[in-house]
Amino acid sequence: MKKMTFRSIRITLTLLVLLAFSGNVMAQSANPAVLDITTGLLTWVKHLNNNVDKYFTREKGADLGQHLGTLKEDLRVYMKTRKTLSDSLFRHNIAPGKKDPDNLEALKTKMGAVMNSMRNVNDLVSNDLRAEGDKLNDEIYDALYGQEPRYLSNLEAFLGGVDVTKKDLAVDGSSNYQRLEECTAVIASLQEKIDRKMKK
Repeated sequence: MKKMTFRSIRITLTLLVLLAFSGNVMAQSANPAVLDITTGLLTWVKHLNNNVDKYFTREKGADLGQHLGTLKEDLRVYMKTRKTLSDSLFRHNIAPGKKDPDNLEALKTKMGAVMNSMRNVNDLVSNDLRAEGDKLNDEIYDALYGQEPRYLSNLEAFLGGVDVTKKDLAVDGSSNYQRLEECTAVIASLQEKIDRKMKK
């Protein structure tokens, strides 16, 4: 009787493990439509700010400050474009499922400018931060131009014709905007640090 019980338990546990494993494999193989890069972007910018002493030199200080200013401005333009489009979708109560290729391309173009500015900053930092920035840049590029349909947020997915709810659109838009806004604030702080170092 005990042997049968232990055997039953063993079989049940084995089945549970196999089901969990297969579920995990299925989850990993599914390509999510949205790849939010704002968390990675904010982390990278914070690392730039916290480790400025490791890569700053007077010789590249002016170029670094200039490229950071361009990155901050490109992020603001991207944020403003996102907000304008998002507000318009809610104001006109646009239903999901309808593609808007022109506005989707406009967002891609704005993010392309951000990527270019990131690369310019990346050329002037330490190897570890450069590797982090390059990896993030590659992720953005793959989402924008890869073979699989990927989007950087629910807003881009909505414009791509994906069935995104207004609630998801609002939550996603708010969190993305906050992180991007924090990015610009951190960059401004970093610029101030560089200015002080240049005046010493």
